[in-house]
Amino acid sequence: MKRACLSTVLTALTVAVAASACAAEVQPSRSSEGGCTIAFLLPENTTPRYEAKDHPLFLDAVKAQDSSCKVLYFNAANAADKQQQQAESALAQGAQVLVLDAANVNSSAAIVQEAKAKGVPTVAYDRTAGGPLAYRTGFDNIEVGKTQANAMIKAMQAAGHSSGNIVMINGAPDTTGAFFKQGAHEVFDKSGYKIAAEYDTDGWSPTNATTEMTQAIAKIGAHDIVGVYAANDTLAGAAVTAMRQANISPIPPVTGLDATDEGLQRIVLGTQYMTTYKNLKAETDAAAKIAILLAHGKPLPPAPMVKNVTGDEVPTQLLPPIAVTVDNIKSTVIADGFATSAEVCGGGAADACARAGITG
Repeated sequence: MKRACLSTVLTALTVAVAASACAAEVQPSRSSEGGCTIAFLLPENTTPRYEAKDHPLFLDAVKAQDSSCKVLYFNAANAADKQQQQAESALAQGAQVLVLDAANVNSSAAIVQEAKAKGVPTVAYDRTAGGPLAYRTGFDNIEVGKTQANAMIKAMQAAGHSSGNIVMINGAPDTTGAFFKQGAHEVFDKSGYKIAAEYDTDGWSPTNATTEMTQAIAKIGAHDIVGVYAANDTLAGAAVTAMRQANISPIPPVTGLDATDEGLQRIVLGTQYMTTYKNLKAETDAAAKIAILLAHGKPLPPAPMVKNVTGDEVPTQLLPPIAVTVDNIKSTVIADGFATSAEVCGGGAADACARAGITG
């Protein structure tokens, strides 16, 4: 709570005391009782999951755990400078904790440092961030890349290709895309497959990814590609579009991430082999719990210390990613309530869903 400074100063000692009290005014309150303000800052809206899943799930998680807490919501639309402004706005509005999914992992330290200077802790959500973080919740993003690559190799081998040309459509290099790429390379580089074309897709743009895949087809040949690593479902959809435009049939195994409705439909229809499922409810529940504890000044659960991109050691809680194919859609994303059979089986996928045992 703010304390009023003495309006009349009679001695030098009183002046010093008053100055100290005024300095304390800039620090946010930490109440052990109900009520808090949490800022939730997401990085972009090109990928459907952020507005459709992360945002509402985080709001629900905070409400369920402490209904007296308020959430200030922001989306940076892939602009790091905009996210910086949004963080400053959140601090000006009295945010006691920032939950930050960095628009740019490398420049995010400025947000974290500015918040800490104002006495406000930052929780890195999903993506890592730089600077003196209070905590990080998310997924092992290097393991995500490994999961994607191992699933793709399994599919290529099942199709009779123990070697051959593959294409990598990575995500934006200043985001988790760099970690997915690292994990995928750890698998592909010792697999015997040739990475014949590789691209880092700025802004996770599907338009850019379509162009990249078209260039890869022209470089390698329409019938000489045995697999396509796509870092998420949006990029997978773009790659599939480019291959259809080139009359490639059948479509080789394509990876993905985020278990979007469109990605799951492609899996059922056979134009995308897999997606990587992050249980966002578990992730948002964990982030909400940590944010509420920080806002009330309560102890945090112990977690392993992991270095972030600036070398700061951060208590880190990571969840495992899950490879989803047509064989386990029903037992994973549908069983968890992350998607419904109606959502998965729309878009002309009804018959394929029935054949796969997802409906009926």
